[in-house]
Amino acid sequence: MNWSLYLGRYAGIKVFIHWTFSLLLLWIAISGISQGQSTNQILWTILFILAVFGCVTLHEFGHALMAKRFNFKTKYITLLPIGGLAQMEKLPDDPRQELLVAIAGPLVNVAIALALFPFIGSAAIDTEELSSISLANFPVYLFTVNIILAVFNLLPAFPMDGGRVLRALLSFKMDRAKATRIAAGLGQFMALGFVFAGLFYNPFLVLIGIFIFLGAQAENNMVQHQSQLRGYLVEDVLMTDFHVLSPDDPLSKPANLLLDSQSTDFIVTQDAKIVGILSRSELIRGLSQQGKDGKVSQAMNTTFKTITAKEALEEIYLEMKSTGQSILPVVEGSQLVGILDAENISEFLLIKDAMAQNIEDRVSV
Repeated sequence: MNWSLYLGRYAGIKVFIHWTFSLLLLWIAISGISQGQSTNQILWTILFILAVFGCVTLHEFGHALMAKRFNFKTKYITLLPIGGLAQMEKLPDDPRQELLVAIAGPLVNVAIALALFPFIGSAAIDTEELSSISLANFPVYLFTVNIILAVFNLLPAFPMDGGRVLRALLSFKMDRAKATRIAAGLGQFMALGFVFAGLFYNPFLVLIGIFIFLGAQAENNMVQHQSQLRGYLVEDVLMTDFHVLSPDDPLSKPANLLLDSQSTDFIVTQDAKIVGILSRSELIRGLSQQGKDGKVSQAMNTTFKTITAKEALEEIYLEMKSTGQSILPVVEGSQLVGILDAENISEFLLIKDAMAQNIEDRVSV
């Protein structure tokens, strides 16, 4: 988000535009100049691109507002040169809800196209007038793009909208983890097709293919891990052997612990009360700004959440992934009893995978 420009909050959702979007506009201007286009033609093309991304924004709001109906919040929407991305706090597990959220975006593009259709019918435009964008053919181009956006997004390439529709439909007949695995596999296969086609026709297809491939892999891993953690509690992976710091400790102390032990994140307490968390990145930043004699209190993060040992591990795992937190203090009442570490959860998953593989090998023998 540090590389994005804040455009405002609409319907309670923040909208950002990534800085790379400016490269797209620059590329359009340079291409227009190299092709001998007039300034007027270049400006109309840039205006058209802005209008397209306005439609993309409405597409993302279609997802976000439908999710809001089911009490799922969208943290922000980011516009990228290859499209938009609505970052939701959590995706619906119910297949009916996921189906409606996934299809809402393309339906917005269909609605925009229907709204533009009367302007298409009243326009008498020949082939020559379609060679470049102008006021006369602007509705034709925008109508066409919205139809393309609707159709393209409904391709069953998970995690695109069509892939999510496919997963939702599969989830009516099988568990979500298996449905995700199938949808992600098809999505990655189609992503390779996008990359191959992009090498010969359009470089943007390469970027889209890479985005789909990595996105499918990441979300499939997330869902599989979520499935593996279902039924476990925080206490099942609770770490009770950890280092505690004081706000008055010099930063040299956690720096030495970082080098001499496996600890990368630290709980900060004062008078038996948790007052902060010091992560590795915060420690490094503190050392660069304050030096080794700087105080832990100057570098620690005082905004944190505490959890209990009886909370569902699956839900806490998803929250940690969503917020990027690597460590959470575990308390009983007001007393610190342990920590939940993201790396420890990963090791727990590795152990479960190894044990499951061992059982499969025995069965196959």
